[in-house]
Amino acid sequence: MRLASARFERLVLLNRPRKFSKTVRQQLKQTLIEILNMKIIKLLLLVSILASCTTENTRNIDSVIESTFEMKTISKGNNHPKIDISQDSLFIFLTALHFDIPINEITSKLNWDKEETDKNIKSLIENNLLVKNENKYTPNLGIFTIERGNRLIEKTSTIANEIADSLIGKISTVKKMHHEMSVSRRYEFQELSFFYLSNIILDMAQINNVEKEFLKKERPLRNGVRYYSAILEKDSSEITEPFRLYGNQGLWRSDSTYIGVYGNTRTEANIGWNSYENKNVHYFSKSDLDFIVNKMPEIFLPTLLNILERNKPYLLSVYKTLEFENETSFEEFFIWWYHFIYSETTDILIRKGQISKPESGLFYYELKMK
Repeated sequence: MRLASARFERLVLLNRPRKFSKTVRQQLKQTLIEILNMKIIKLLLLVSILASCTTENTRNIDSVIESTFEMKTISKGNNHPKIDISQDSLFIFLTALHFDIPINEITSKLNWDKEETDKNIKSLIENNLLVKNENKYTPNLGIFTIERGNRLIEKTSTIANEIADSLIGKISTVKKMHHEMSVSRRYEFQELSFFYLSNIILDMAQINNVEKEFLKKERPLRNGVRYYSAILEKDSSEITEPFRLYGNQGLWRSDSTYIGVYGNTRTEANIGWNSYENKNVHYFSKSDLDFIVNKMPEIFLPTLLNILERNKPYLLSVYKTLEFENETSFEEFFIWWYHFIYSETTDILIRKGQISKPESGLFYYELKMK
């Protein structure tokens, strides 16, 4: 009995709770808190991922039809689309497919019979805007719904701020070039800052350089012509263009003259925007044109390319995360995302007082080409 009792006492001593010092107890407490926090963070990330995966899966065909969409293309020379997807509800058909709405529901709502359905599907496939994998039809262009576009805007902030800060460092060089141009005798730099820093250095005169030296691929071939295409959803309550994107548009041209407008209020709500009569049209001479088209974009091009190259892994990850890879090439996705990037960069420069934006949101200009 004594032997058993002694053995029991030893077991009790070995298994009784140990007393830790105050420092050790605090360290254990902190470790437990960190473990719990990590689990909470992982749970929140999982919830966020699940939510992002289901964000766009709530549309039905009625919701798609009631929404407002704009069709956009980027083409050059004679590479004009041979199909107009704004006609015959083709853009609705493509957008509804994006939301995985069954074809029979779409065609029934659009009042397409079998003959019209087959004709439209064939036309979209011929123009490389629709592909068929096994028994599923998938759009083959960028579709930027409001939910998708807003998530893209969120992912634009960091790179847009980097571009803006870098461009601010080049403004003194841009100003110096401005004073070498004949236009400087008519306008102060600040009045042209929106045109120079946004349209010329980031958009119209630069985007071809981005394609050639960053993307390094030709535009998608669609029925014998090459162009980028996209469908952008618009908030109908906004006077601005979809996602407040800035863009350039020609209003009139001849062999010797080009008149255009740049901004983000080229909308039906802004009545008369597409008429340059009685507008403040800024005149640039033939000698100014060389500065605008060639020399000014070169001031910032190496820096811009460096930023894009360093961020390419991130750009590719966003392309995959938002599931654009299921519908279009990285190059087509990026060229539209670049519009988001330079538009956000423009707004940052406006907020920092580096750009003076016209009150109307539009800058009218005339370029002398001969």
